[in-house]
Amino acid sequence: MKKNVFKKFITSTAAILAVAAMAVPNVSVFAENTPTINVLPAVVKNPANATADVTVKKDIVLFNVDGSSILSPNVTYSYEVTSANVTTAKITTYAPEDLDTDGKTPKTGAVPIAVTVRKGILAAVSTTQDSDSSDNKITGSITFGAASDTTNNNTTKHSTNREDATTVTLSNKVSSSMTITVDAMKIYDPQHGETGHTDTQVNGPGVYRYKIEDVTTAETLTASGIDRKYKADDDNTDKYIYLDVYTKYNDNKNGLVIYGYVLLKDTTGNDNVDVTYNKDTTVETIKITGFDTESENTDKYGDGTVNKANLTSDAYHTYNVEVSKKTAGDLADTQHNFPFKIELTNTNPVSSLDDFYYQITKDGTAQGEVITHLENNGSLTLDGNGTTPTTANLQLQNGDKILITGLPVNTQIKVTETNDTADKYSVSAKDTDSAALPLNGSNSPVSVDAGSTAAMDSVFAVDNTTALDKIEFTNTLKDISVTGLLFNVAPFAFITVAGAVLLGLFMKNKRNSDSESKI
Repeated sequence: MKKNVFKKFITSTAAILAVAAMAVPNVSVFAENTPTINVLPAVVKNPANATADVTVKKDIVLFNVDGSSILSPNVTYSYEVTSANVTTAKITTYAPEDLDTDGKTPKTGAVPIAVTVRKGILAAVSTTQDSDSSDNKITGSITFGAASDTTNNNTTKHSTNREDATTVTLSNKVSSSMTITVDAMKIYDPQHGETGHTDTQVNGPGVYRYKIEDVTTAETLTASGIDRKYKADDDNTDKYIYLDVYTKYNDNKNGLVIYGYVLLKDTTGNDNVDVTYNKDTTVETIKITGFDTESENTDKYGDGTVNKANLTSDAYHTYNVEVSKKTAGDLADTQHNFPFKIELTNTNPVSSLDDFYYQITKDGTAQGEVITHLENNGSLTLDGNGTTPTTANLQLQNGDKILITGLPVNTQIKVTETNDTADKYSVSAKDTDSAALPLNGSNSPVSVDAGSTAAMDSVFAVDNTTALDKIEFTNTLKDISVTGLLFNVAPFAFITVAGAVLLGLFMKNKRNSDSESKI
């Protein structure tokens, strides 16, 4: 069995002895650690302390190509709580009176005491959003997005890390949580509270261990654009954490109360991990707060940053794209608003309805931001030919643009422009690198009649990791000569030159005629 130790274990840790001796003061347990853990306050030994609500946190680290603020992904994580398969696990520590005045160092000759950890009693556990529990597991979930954001409709934007950053700021994240409620009376007697049942002791005081497993499917994560940073599937121990619940008798000795709990993680995924007090030894078993950045990146959390390659928390990657409009040529109408249609699609197997937002800039003035999301089929169309409030203004004149921010990974875009003028325009399109984008089955530019459209031949992947993706449409209408014969040539200059040539020929012929008439 692998031995592990806790760092910075404080005096009150020894309250575990109450499990065996039943004679320690009512104090909080594990009140000091890095990271800070969930603890119970000092309690009075009465049935009111029979239950405890344990908060399990979850974080997603956010990324955006430009470091722009983005909306939370819409994703629900699934969890299962089961009884840990413990057989020999022990918690070894000291009595409070056996520790020195610093509350950490054992006195000379102090003898440690060990308490055996027991399997968690599943009947005592319930969770928020419990959906599919059975005799073998209790289910729970943690939701991000519209149902959990601070405004309850996912309109709060969050700071991000740049996609090309080498150092990740762990505070650039979204956070959510679930609550696991443990009822000590249900540990004492799993049938406690049932009609007609008289409470009798089935289980005594002690430390009871539960196993919490992240069972979120790969399909769910992929659909949401979540990049899971767990280890390989054959060594996927990061998806497990443990909950140790500390119980003792109430004053009347006819039930149990909870006086503390600890969430912990073991790098080996060992249900039988031992917890041994040692104030100086770095530990592999750590006290944690859940599936959060603080817990998952403990070795780096003191700095609040981590090398991107070493990030172990889940990450949400998002990208931006700008569609802009230009006109060229002396006859091109710079004030005309050309209707645009933008079709967004996502190749993920299931749509997650991830929220993003767009902003149209017209005549140099940015319009209000509009929050939207892909539909269930993974697509969304913004159509300037439409009449809905969110798309009717997608009509761009020279210098106008639309910026779409926070698109999840695997999003693609296709742009179509309508020539709703009476003129025939030459239309071209180019991408981020100024490379020509084929239109209407041909290399641009293409000639677009009045009432016709210029459409990109294929979708464009919005996945640039170093800069903003761009698509620019240019409509060109050159000036024509008055005669209708020449383009971009001054017609009167042509007439002047031609007249000069004719005059020269006339004068030459006249001189020749005069010469011949002389005798």
